[in-house]
Amino acid sequence: MSNIKDVDLNLLIVLNVLLDERSVSGAAKRLNLSQPAVSGALKRLREAFHDPLFVRTRQGIRPTPQALQLIGPLKSVLRDIETIFAVTDFVPETADFTFTVAATDYAQTTFLAPLINRVNAIAPGIRFSVVPTDIRRMPEQLDRQEIDIAITVPEMAPPNCLSIELFDDRYVCALDVGHLLAEQELSLDKFCELDHVLVTPSNDGFFGPTDEALKKLGRERRVSVTIPNFLSLPSILSGSDFITVAPERILRPFEGSVKIFPPPFPLPPFRMIGVWHDHSENSPAHTWFRDQIRKLAIDLG
Repeated sequence: MSNIKDVDLNLLIVLNVLLDERSVSGAAKRLNLSQPAVSGALKRLREAFHDPLFVRTRQGIRPTPQALQLIGPLKSVLRDIETIFAVTDFVPETADFTFTVAATDYAQTTFLAPLINRVNAIAPGIRFSVVPTDIRRMPEQLDRQEIDIAITVPEMAPPNCLSIELFDDRYVCALDVGHLLAEQELSLDKFCELDHVLVTPSNDGFFGPTDEALKKLGRERRVSVTIPNFLSLPSILSGSDFITVAPERILRPFEGSVKIFPPPFPLPPFRMIGVWHDHSENSPAHTWFRDQIRKLAIDLG
């Protein structure tokens, strides 16, 4: 790498967008620059880092190993620069800022969607980058400021991170309203005999919290289908003999097409929290953002 005094820091912005887009034309469009301008910036970046940084493929451009190693530090530097300017001029109504949030589709639906709408009504210039939750990489992502906040459960929260309680939820059963058992009280024996759909975002096989609770009772159920998110769950249940156990907040919007009822055995409720690294604790932008999160958490009860 060249001496920093010889490097135009605007090049780092171009590099960051190239790493996101994996396309010169895509980066040019996002940066509102011409393709030759982005290509010229890439040439200067290659000279500065003494590395090709990207190689051409049929799909666009692929980062070199060195470029991939730059992603975390680069995003951290750019966030620090944003924070420096935010210290003196962060005004929500006119702010131009990006928050990166890690959330499952459950967290996106139940909390992030109303949060985005709330923030957008106050600060229309704020952008959100929502990324999948990666439990294994979450500590590193927070530490390197690749994400600003993660919405998760306390058991998955990295140590040494700050947190806020968001909301509580409970598990309920659901099956198609036309199911033969929709109007009957479901016994534990019958529950275990049915074919179950399990949502497992982390692809943990055919075992989840429901199975853990059943195991303590010396029982087990038949999990016939596993899916990585809740998006297709209502469609899978529709017109089928399947049953599922899922968070009540994700199922309530579909009440009418599915029958929702308590499980025939005790299942503990769970809590969702937001976690962040203390790197951003004193940032005015992040402080304001967390304040919006707290207010929404209160509204949701």
